[in-house]
Amino acid sequence: VSQSRYTQINLGIIEENSKVSQIQYTPFITDKVIAVCSSNSKVLKKKNYTLDEIKELPVALREVGSGTLAVLKKGLSKHKILLSHLNVKVRLGGTEALKNFLLASDAVGFLPNISVQKELKSGELKEIHIEGLPLQRQFFFIERKGEKSELNKAFIKMAKSIYNY
Repeated sequence: VSQSRYTQINLGIIEENSKVSQIQYTPFITDKVIAVCSSNSKVLKKKNYTLDEIKELPVALREVGSGTLAVLKKGLSKHKILLSHLNVKVRLGGTEALKNFLLASDAVGFLPNISVQKELKSGELKEIHIEGLPLQRQFFFIERKGEKSELNKAFIKMAKSIYNY
């Protein structure tokens, strides 16, 4: 019995629709990326900031290659603001590392709303608003075109019901 060295993946979830012609994309969820800081941060002297003011705030960012960073970069570019225009204090790999840094600093970070619900609810982190900078990211289920799988269909239906889509 010959066994292939490669595993075929029949279903995946990706961020953003890259429009590969052999792939079928099914929308899944949309998540906001929000600006947050520690409840002890000096940044909280204001709840609303302008796009110009964001350039002066101490900022902690995700690492290059992060989907969250890409969403921020895209949102800022619409206003002709580059990441290099920001007062970046640190770049960290991973959501948890960024959350922990924010809890112990005065910096502002941009994180997926879904990933900071516990900290927002407990009051450890607070959301700040940056006028004119709505940040969202879209997730899609991906499957090979032409392949019909009842298991995939059932899984997608269940996942959408769990996330109230």
